Amino acid sequence: MKRAILVTMACALFVLAGNAAACHTDPPIVTPPLREVTGSSDIVAVIHVDWVGWRTPAEEAEFRRLWERPPMNTPFSYPARSARFSVKRVLKGNIPADTLIWSGATSCEVGLAEGRDYVLFASLPSGEDDRLMPLRGTFSLDAPPYTDAMLAEVESFLTHSNAPTP
Repeated sequence: MKRAILVTMACALFVLAGNAAACHTDPPIVTPPLREVTGSSDIVAVIHVDWVGWRTPAEEAEFRRLWERPPMNTPFSYPARSARFSVKRVLKGNIPADTLIWSGATSCEVGLAEGRDYVLFASLPSGEDDRLMPLRGTFSLDAPPYTDAMLAEVESFLTHSNAPTP
């Protein structure tokens, strides 16, 4: 009996800890459907992430301050790393030359990894940050055939966006 209780408690802790790194917000952040994010993005492209740069010392200090003492009842964004990338194909829009991509600092943001290919959905730079902002829906092409089918779906939306729906 004692062993069964210990096993049950261990399983419960394992299940709870398994989701510890997942993003939790109130209200929850929802990834939009592919059709929606394809239509609302300024840029849709297939890219390869060549390099992800660490934050500057000042950005790292700001990140640590926000992480350890987040402001209460005030919206803020953690300082994020930048990524250099090469463009494999542009499916929509134009990518400005020598532009970097904003790579998220937390699990609630779009994070990019060096050496991976992505289908990038992005907004054009605005304001003081001149990096491309990847949108929720950006996905890595590292799980074929599933991700290949998702890319084909995006291409279909862009190719047939003006076609009447049945």
